[in-house]
Amino acid sequence: PFWGGTKEDDQRRITTPAQAIENGSDYLIIGRPIRDAKNPKEAAIHIAEEIEAVL
Repeated sequence: PFWGGTKEDDQRRITTPAQAIENGSDYLIIGRPIRDAKNPKEAAIHIAEEIEAVL
């Protein structure tokens, strides 16, 4: 997913998965970036790789 292009919609607090982990989040709720992706599987893999890079 291209995080810079992610719209807020009805969400109050948005950030990248990496930033959320770095800021101490224990849980991430990720829906639209995967659901709305042209290739949801690739989006999920990209997100997992981003998280793994900061752990």
